[in-house]
Amino acid sequence: MSWIEVTPVALVAAGWLFGPGLPVAFLVGLRGIAAFALAPVVGIAVVASTAVVASTVGLDWSVPVALGGTLVAAAVAGLLAFLLRRKDLLRPTADPWRLTAIALVGLLPALALAALAVMQAVGPPDSISQVYDTPYHYNALAHIRDAHDASSLTLHALGDPETPAMFYPAAWHGLASLVMMSTGVSIPVAANVFCAVITILVWPVACLLLVRQLFGRNTAALAIAGVVSIAFPAFPWDFFGWGVLWPNLLGMAVAPAIFALVLTVTGWVRDDVIGRGRAWLLLAVAVVAAGFAHPNVLFSLVVLSLFPAGAALFVRAKRLREDGNGRRGVVECVVFAVVVLGAWAWSATTPMFDNVRDWPWAPFETPAAAVGEVLLNATNQREALWLLSAVVVVGALTARRMPAIRWVLAGHLVAAFLFVLAAGLNRPDTRVFTGYWYNDSHRLAAMLPITGVPLAIAGVLFLAARARPLAERLAPVRARTAPALSVVLLVVLVVLTGGLYPDDRENRITVTYPRVEKDKLVNDRMRAFYDRVAERVPSDAVVLGNPFDGSVMLWALADREVLYSHFLKEESAEQEYLGRNLADAAEDPRVCAAVHRYRAQYVLIGRNDPHIAEITPYEGIAGVPYADGFELVDRAGPTRLYRITACG
Repeated sequence: MSWIEVTPVALVAAGWLFGPGLPVAFLVGLRGIAAFALAPVVGIAVVASTAVVASTVGLDWSVPVALGGTLVAAAVAGLLAFLLRRKDLLRPTADPWRLTAIALVGLLPALALAALAVMQAVGPPDSISQVYDTPYHYNALAHIRDAHDASSLTLHALGDPETPAMFYPAAWHGLASLVMMSTGVSIPVAANVFCAVITILVWPVACLLLVRQLFGRNTAALAIAGVVSIAFPAFPWDFFGWGVLWPNLLGMAVAPAIFALVLTVTGWVRDDVIGRGRAWLLLAVAVVAAGFAHPNVLFSLVVLSLFPAGAALFVRAKRLREDGNGRRGVVECVVFAVVVLGAWAWSATTPMFDNVRDWPWAPFETPAAAVGEVLLNATNQREALWLLSAVVVVGALTARRMPAIRWVLAGHLVAAFLFVLAAGLNRPDTRVFTGYWYNDSHRLAAMLPITGVPLAIAGVLFLAARARPLAERLAPVRARTAPALSVVLLVVLVVLTGGLYPDDRENRITVTYPRVEKDKLVNDRMRAFYDRVAERVPSDAVVLGNPFDGSVMLWALADREVLYSHFLKEESAEQEYLGRNLADAAEDPRVCAAVHRYRAQYVLIGRNDPHIAEITPYEGIAGVPYADGFELVDRAGPTRLYRITACG
């Protein structure tokens, strides 16, 4: 299978990412860049909310149900626009078509460079991601396919009634399942193509809106924004491979657009194309979208928003003082500080976040090295991006010229501080700051490109202005303009970096798609064998297996449900007992009772690794080949399928 063959799948994925939100965006008066950048934000909220409602009322999750939710959202937006028509809050606003065209043309080379990087890193579009979190995400899609339920209130259990109910942000899974249902492609193809579209299209467009609000109708800034947006490997490239953090990838991809809403409501924008009243409305929708995508996104946006919000209140307090109402301004500032500090104190100590806050990542470098990585955009011990980092530093040094960029720089510095804490210290006393991101340096580093993109653009614009006198002496008239000089400088940056450091981008993705067979959880031989397993195992049977030997992937790859469905599954006492004692099925009635309880009929032994065989609580599964009561059905090298005969 080639990427050319899955082009229609990519178009469907783009349709599901932008389609549900576009009608709402247009009905509330958004046009051009703003409409397209905020459409995924609205769409995430609409699709994820529809999935929850459908599950609650007993409707099967399907394409028609998702389209029905889209129609309801559009009807609500239309009614709201009608009711508010006299208040002028939702009056359509738009940039000149020429400005929008320049921005879209500037996106084209970004799309080409990003698409090339994804194709090179992933390999064939049906390649399997093989890292720690992948089995959960794949099997979540398998569960949605089989159970027709994509609700964030039920997905955590993957259909296991013995797993405690818990909220899990399922927007990525709900949307990816729609791609799968609409096209009929396999789970790996749907996941790869969906993540590719998020990386290649959603993130650059979201950055474009942030740049539009910060720099106004600046054609130079908009012309280069698309290419600059893909230059920072910490996001989105790192999230394509690390973890894998696909729900975070979706949420952080729209974070620049949500940050643009924050800057709009706080007044730190130039030539506003959104409108403050509309921004407040969409910000409420964005909170829902971020929560369903991944709550980490909300915490990241809070960090980036503190300074513009605080500064806006301070400016308001000064104005109130000049109007003779200084006490009110002081009260508002004090209330803001109390709310922020109180919320932080509560969230830093509440048991609700214990499982997130206490995640035990060890520091892997010195704080000084972590600071250097931030300055060189080489987070998590990656390649130093010297030229790009120099441009960012130039932009930071010119921040005093633009008030809004000052607060972007402040957010950048806070994100850098949090990254240094996670990468260089990560002690119990630092986790009160970094615990909202699992104390994970990768999640914290992902905030830096959100602020790094506008800082880099500010740097390019400053350098272009400095180069203009030289251009007036050496170049024809057309090359003297600010947009032309900015584009020339960006082209120079792209050429000197070999295409904006493509090796670093690709390496960040490739870690999840290993090329060497011994590094794969499910190698090519096992994958072919799983197709045979699907022919031998009835569709209603459950298969037992040690998830760490690759059997966990059977559900996603061959549509045969496995009991132990991911590496961090919360197992009941009976499930744990079954895993420990399965080999004793011929002698232990409790084992057979559990076998019948979970509809288990077969056992799959995956990779032959003695260390995997010893993992608790799956020792009993490892003993199956040497025990009575199990019949060998098929095998391919060390990978074997057994039927349980001991339990009748």
